[in-house]
Parts: sequence; C-alpha cells; structure tokens
Amino acid sequence: MIDAADERDTRYSDNMEGIVCLNRVRVSYGSETVLKDVDLSLMPNEILGIRGENGAGKSTLLRLIAGVIRPESGKRTVSDSLKDQICYVPQEIALYPTLTGKQNLSFWAEIYGVHGKAKAMRIKYLLKLMNLEDKANKRVETYSGGMKRRLNMAASLVINPSLLLLDEPTVGADARSVGVMMGSVQRMKENGCSVVIISHSDIDLESVCDRIITMSHGEIIEEKVMTSENRKSDKTEE
Repeated sequence: MIDAADERDTRYSDNMEGIVCLNRVRVSYGSETVLKDVDLSLMPNEILGIRGENGAGKSTLLRLIAGVIRPESGKRTVSDSLKDQICYVPQEIALYPTLTGKQNLSFWAEIYGVHGKAKAMRIKYLLKLMNLEDKANKRVETYSGGMKRRLNMAASLVINPSLLLLDEPTVGADARSVGVMMGSVQRMKENGCSVVIISHSDIDLESVCDRIITMSHGEIIEEKVMTSENRKSDKTEE
C-alpha cells in the first residue's frame, strides 16, 4: 500500500484545519468492512476527486462526509462554517419528468426555503450556468441524458452550498454536458465552495481537482496533488 502522507503537498499538511476531518473511520455493512480506518481532511475551497474500482468504498466515503451515515468507530468532525450548507448529490437523478426544467428547480428551491425574488434570480443563474436556458420551459421527459444530468446538478445548487458532494455526476452524459458540469464545478470553487467528486474518468478529475485520492478495498491507497506541471504531463500522455 502506498503511503499517501509521504507524497502530500505542503498545502495539505496535517497542521492545516480541514472543514471536514475523518480520523480512523470504519464502516461495515453486516460482516463486510467497507471503510477501513480511513483518515482524510477536506480543505477549504478545495476540489477533491475520488476514484477507484467498483466496490472500493467511494460512495460510502462520500455519504460519511455528508453525514448521511455514521462511522462505527473513528471520528468525523465538521467545521461550524458548514452548518446547513452541505449538499449531497447521489447518482440517482431526482427530477420530475412531467415538470419543466424551470418547474423542477422551483420545486427544489421551495423545499430548501428559497423563495420570491431570490428564487427567481437563483433559477435564472443556474439555467445559464448549465447552459439550459433554451430548455427551461421544456418538460424533463424530453431532455437527453446529459441534459438531465445538468439539470439534476443545478437542482443541487439552489441553496448555494459551501460544500458540494457529487457521486458520479457525469455518468452517461455526452461530452458537451460533461464539459458544462466540470466548468460549473470550477465556478463553484471560484465562488468559495468546496467540492468532492467521484468519477471513473481520470480526465474529468485531473482537469478540475486540486487533489485526487484513489481507493481500493475500503482504503485510500494513493493521494495525488495536482499542479500545473503534472496536468501538462497527464495531457501529454493521453
């Protein structure tokens, strides 16, 4: 197993305060241990990528970061600055097919307590961000798979979260939709949001992430800090 700490950039040293910190967390489902004494700190304004084979524990780790599940041992610590500002987006699309794109965003905005002028402005911004302005009044059942993925991501942003957790948001999406969604992830960081994203696409992760961890059998086996140098090197190897 690779010792990730030995490869760690000084930007992610143990002396820094993470907004979410996991200390030797363990999660099991029945007799199967899914996460094995995992240590991880998410830094402010960071885009963290998670990759690994199916069954490696990626989605379980994301749910643990979100607070959807609790560790059976170890500790999860969350900064007070994230109170009510964590948005977790699972793989499943949570849209109503008979409603329009705009109506779906309005529904989720109301659910999260965004009303009136603030809601209207947020919906307008999100439709533009996801390049869906011309489809706003079309029913979602007429959307392509990539468009549904874009709208689903937009719905997660109605509250303008401080931490966005994305579980394979681009799966099944066309190249244009992937580009739009990755661009929106970068825009969220520019606006002060931290992002954790799971993907099987190294190209997608290495294009936007500040740091990427690789998981296998419930453990973090590698940590890679992205720099302008290794981004260029990775592109050359493609």
